[in-house]
Amino acid sequence: MVRREAPARVERRAARARAAYRTGTWAWWLHRVSGLLILAYLYFHLIVLSSAIWRGGEAAFNRVVAVLTSPPFLAADLVLFALILYHALNGIRIMLLDLGMWVDRQETVFWVLMALGAALLVAAAAALLPTA
Repeated sequence: MVRREAPARVERRAARARAAYRTGTWAWWLHRVSGLLILAYLYFHLIVLSSAIWRGGEAAFNRVVAVLTSPPFLAADLVLFALILYHALNGIRIMLLDLGMWVDRQETVFWVLMALGAALLVAAAAALLPTA
């Protein structure tokens, strides 16, 4: 005898599977990952600069700053800026949702804030990257 699931149960299972790929789920994961990456950057940033100051003095610090202002590191700074922008703008979206604002339009709010972030990232790239 073959056991058949109730149609409501099948629909709930399908709805959960669809929800796993929605914008809110990806926003939630990216928010956590961006926060961890920003925290890791902050940790390594403090280690590198403080060790340059304490161990080598002003000359070592100036060498580290010269390396950190090279084009590859400026590109990495742009990635860091993108992470911070995403984390901040998604945090604003989360606060709006917590206040009960635009709950029924959270995906639209997400994409509007991401478009704003993309515009700010382009402006930062224009200001940060050297014009060769």
